[in-house]
Amino acid sequence: MAGPVSAFAARKAARPSTTVIRPPIETNALPVTEASGEADAPARPKKRRKGGERPKSLDTPQPAAEEKEPSVPIKKHEDVNANGEDAGDIVTEGETDSSDSEIIPQTAAPAQRLSTFIPTRSNVLSETDTEWTVRLHRNDTLAILGQYDIWVRSGAISILGAVIHASSKLHRVYAPSTHSIPSIRPVPNPYGTGNPPVELTILSCGGRIRMLKQIMPKFRRIWNGRETIDGTRRSFINLQSSAEDPYKRPLRILEPPPDWQTTLSQLLASNKERPLAVMACGPKGAGKSTFCRMLANALLLRAPNARREASTVALLDLDPGQPEYSPPGELSLIRLQSYNFGPPFTHPAVSGDDQVIRAHHFGYLSSKDDPQHYYSCALDLFSHYRRMTTNQESCPLIVNCSGWIQGSGLELLTNFMHNLDLTDVIYMSTSGPEEAVDVLKEASTRTNTPLHQLSSQASEVSTRTAADLRMMQTLSYFHLDEPESGNLRWNPYPLVNILPLVVHYAGPRQDILGVMLLGDEQNPEFFDSILEGCVVSIAVIEDDSAISLGRIHDDGREEKGLDTGNEPLDEEMAQNIDDLNGDARHEYSSLPRTPTGIPYIPAKHLTVGPLSPTTSYSLGQALIRGIDIQTQAFHLLTPVPAFHLVGTQTYPKRKIVLIRGRLDTPTWAFAEQIDFERERSRRRERDLGIKEENKPLDVKVLAERQPWASVVEGGRTGSGKVRRIRRDIRYKGQVPVDSSN
Repeated sequence: MAGPVSAFAARKAARPSTTVIRPPIETNALPVTEASGEADAPARPKKRRKGGERPKSLDTPQPAAEEKEPSVPIKKHEDVNANGEDAGDIVTEGETDSSDSEIIPQTAAPAQRLSTFIPTRSNVLSETDTEWTVRLHRNDTLAILGQYDIWVRSGAISILGAVIHASSKLHRVYAPSTHSIPSIRPVPNPYGTGNPPVELTILSCGGRIRMLKQIMPKFRRIWNGRETIDGTRRSFINLQSSAEDPYKRPLRILEPPPDWQTTLSQLLASNKERPLAVMACGPKGAGKSTFCRMLANALLLRAPNARREASTVALLDLDPGQPEYSPPGELSLIRLQSYNFGPPFTHPAVSGDDQVIRAHHFGYLSSKDDPQHYYSCALDLFSHYRRMTTNQESCPLIVNCSGWIQGSGLELLTNFMHNLDLTDVIYMSTSGPEEAVDVLKEASTRTNTPLHQLSSQASEVSTRTAADLRMMQTLSYFHLDEPESGNLRWNPYPLVNILPLVVHYAGPRQDILGVMLLGDEQNPEFFDSILEGCVVSIAVIEDDSAISLGRIHDDGREEKGLDTGNEPLDEEMAQNIDDLNGDARHEYSSLPRTPTGIPYIPAKHLTVGPLSPTTSYSLGQALIRGIDIQTQAFHLLTPVPAFHLVGTQTYPKRKIVLIRGRLDTPTWAFAEQIDFERERSRRRERDLGIKEENKPLDVKVLAERQPWASVVEGGRTGSGKVRRIRRDIRYKGQVPVDSSN
């Protein structure tokens, strides 16, 4: 079955049957300068022109402390291995990634035009090693690859649906090679009588997300490439054509089809009495998330002095496989007050002024695994949107659905059209399937909801599969660090080196009510091996009825314990649950326990779906690093603040249930230390200038130091060393952070 082509598969397909040693890539093979765009033009010396001075009416924005560039120059790396790839390096905080290049055969993607802006002495106002100030004319477009902060000094620009006016505010943009590059365009100023020239500054930023490449190969070679491409230390690069990329990555510009622009304009010009409520649906890979991102940015359009209350958008994210602001498996309602200029793995959680109103852990990657519970979660999130807008003048709603549009999935979409009080429905495909379009048109007529059928997003030659992107998003989530200056930060070192949070599952200070396994045969003897090394949801129970069974019927009402075989909690169990907020002296004897004492909610108290969404919600996800049987505690790795799980003197404990769903196995966590040591070894070899053939990386020793991995000899590859997940060992690691302190 055809699908996205990974970089490894592309290289393998293009590699001849015999072993060929490729020569090093010449960094001056394409001597194109940004000053002229011509191959033979000499490099212009850097200088600052008077035209580049900032307007006196604006305050100079100060980058966050995290983004300050180091004073020590970065060494240029030009060594290439036998496969034509750079040897890589371990990036320290504040450095520019000098080896982020993707090796893709030239035949994998033809050259694509990216920018119409050609740098000249007249339109480049100033440039340094860390910033670039330009003046854009009417028909100019900029394609900037990498990560950067954008500062509009004069006029207004458009990027990913947003219109940014001149101010002192910086806007963070992430433009990796894994996705289409957003285009920057000048736009007329709709406020005021004049149209001042568009001047903007692109500033380098030292975000730690670049450093995640040292613990996961999927993050390598996705940013602006080697520093030798343009001879600067910038975290970004302007490209006129994908042919200028010496590594021949399949770079593409984000070019929305004309009908997208027309529909966006119609939605923005809508003068309906109530706020917009737009649902985007369609097949997988059709561009639903991109359209929702552009629509949200466009709805956040504001005048320079507009009120904050007038610039809020609600996003009802119903795509568990590729969510926008959470790790996979979550459904959420987000209140947005800031623009979104990056793919999901660059913001796996909200930051700044954005806020999660409510979230549910669905536990699966597709709505077809439990459509009834999926529907009940959607209705609960929509009810909270209604509550959120009670005292708010206007808050448009955007609903992003999953890509399941057949069978029960199509029935879900029609139910949404009847129950979510939508104003418009966007179907992201003009090629059918016809039966789905016919059903949606019929529902559109019955509900008097306009149906817009738009073109799908142009197909791309991708270097990352959907599974790769989910893996990158999950890793990005678990490596989140304390945010700084409103921007997310990451911890770029293996999780095995992080002190875990200790959460007791038994004893006098029990922190959690129990655990729940979705869709598994519940054999208590194997709970330890199933839970260890798995991703779980941290769910909060608001009412004891959350553990009783509930099902959604065709009329959309939730009935609990009525003709469904559901068994509500008995009085003794309910009383024990209530004691969780007290001194927790009870042992929760009403809940059964595994041989090692782990309490669990048995199958008779649940269906295929998790907790009732009307009386529970999700705080986020955690990785069970280990289980300490002696102290009866889980060792968790999670970006969720500790007080949510263990409470404090001023913050009472909550009723917590850990839910294990059917998500991807976190294999990335098992190999982080090994990949980190390999990068360190490469760097040492490069610095010494020799190949340490007598001291190969001992993968077996590294694996034995981890709580999840082991090595077996042999294997189909004949390598003699094959990693596998090890779930039958006890936790061995550093001293954990005890919740009792």
